[in-house]
Amino acid sequence: MTSDERLALVRLKIERAKEHIGDLDVAVRAFWESRPYEVSTKRDDQTRKLIYYASKVERTPDRLATITGDIIQNLRSALDHLAYQLFLVGTNGKVSGRHVYFPIFADSKEYMAESPRKIKGMRQSAIDALALSQPYKGGNGDNLWVLNELNVTDKHRLLIAVASSHQSVNVGALGMAMLEKLIGHSLPPLDAFLKVGDTLTPLKVGDELFIDGPDAEVNQKMTFRFNIALNEPGICDGKALLETVQHLHDAVSDLVMRFRPFLA
Repeated sequence: MTSDERLALVRLKIERAKEHIGDLDVAVRAFWESRPYEVSTKRDDQTRKLIYYASKVERTPDRLATITGDIIQNLRSALDHLAYQLFLVGTNGKVSGRHVYFPIFADSKEYMAESPRKIKGMRQSAIDALALSQPYKGGNGDNLWVLNELNVTDKHRLLIAVASSHQSVNVGALGMAMLEKLIGHSLPPLDAFLKVGDTLTPLKVGDELFIDGPDAEVNQKMTFRFNIALNEPGICDGKALLETVQHLHDAVSDLVMRFRPFLA
């Protein structure tokens, strides 16, 4: 087989992951269209401060988590397929490769100790290229470690934790309200979203999104931005779901292409 033919086999899993990302995008859009969030206000009895809080938070559909699991699994499989093709090149397919996996570990020390048994049979040039990619936590391939951990989690728990999160508040609406009161007439809206405090993942009913001053009037133009996030503590804490899986897809795709010279 030529290097391009081997590459094409590896990329089948990457292309499948890309299709799933499209499915995920459609599912996320459908969730947004259901208007899953509502914001209300209340006033603190002691301080008289006006509090904007989440009064409605719909549970994220399980479909989002299952599609995400499919994306993660296909990307991780693509790396193992790459490792196997590198093994076939190194051995001319004359030796069993059941031991072969793309090596991803928790740190460099574990990589040095454990990777040789998973890549035995590959050419030294491929082994050196793998080491340079640093596929472990804290290395250049830290995102590969994230991918691997998410894949392991999904295999054990079925569903990767996908949850809502609060991203930002339109502080521009506050500024415009103050200006309108000063000049005595309304002005065109000027949106300026700012992250205030934590992202609040997972978002829950009752979570306080923004606290205005004492005796402040309710601003009907106040808007809030929410997101769907991956929330696996210690692995992927409250990071935007679609952006994260796209980033992982691009990382795997780029890495596989860099190994094309070693598939000849």
